[in-house]
Amino acid sequence: MRFFWIIALMLPTLALAGPAEDLVAKLDQLRSLSGRFQQTVIGEGGERARDSAGTLEVARGNRFYWHTERPYEQLAVSDGKTVWVYDQDLEQVVVRPLSDDLGETPALLFGGDPSAVTRAFRVSEQDRQGDRVTYRLEPKAGDPLFDTLDVTFEGDTPRAMRLEDALGQKTLIDFRDLTLNSEPSPERFQFEPPEGTDVIRQQ
Repeated sequence: MRFFWIIALMLPTLALAGPAEDLVAKLDQLRSLSGRFQQTVIGEGGERARDSAGTLEVARGNRFYWHTERPYEQLAVSDGKTVWVYDQDLEQVVVRPLSDDLGETPALLFGGDPSAVTRAFRVSEQDRQGDRVTYRLEPKAGDPLFDTLDVTFEGDTPRAMRLEDALGQKTLIDFRDLTLNSEPSPERFQFEPPEGTDVIRQQ
């Protein structure tokens, strides 16, 4: 009987937990992640426009390391304040301040402040199959880089992201071989341009 009353007292709280609260709770447990990604861009006409793959590491404090290995090598690194985008073939790096706008940098979803999600997005549940759930995020701010962002979790592990812009172009990102909540090296989120690299600074 005592157990019944405990459950009864919990029910109002459970009923109030919606998709936004569920997503924030998952992100709040995520301090870092590392692994591989496979990315596909689908054109507005439905054609497969581009495939790429590589490794990633994201950590709390708006830090990320996103290394595209194929078909062309490119590296994006942030220490939480500055972003470096390095193109090895062009021997060029673009340096700019990191925007904390989640609508401009979706990678910050996993490395930023979880509570900022509900300020930046309207959150709904798009699909649920067992412990696999997809949340849809729609930016509240005007003129976003994308119209919708779907993020899929299996349990507490991120599995995929899907972005669609106003023209109907879709970017699909699958995460593989993920390790969660390890202690990343601070040096991972620093970048020193190789000698002879053309440095372009943006504000």
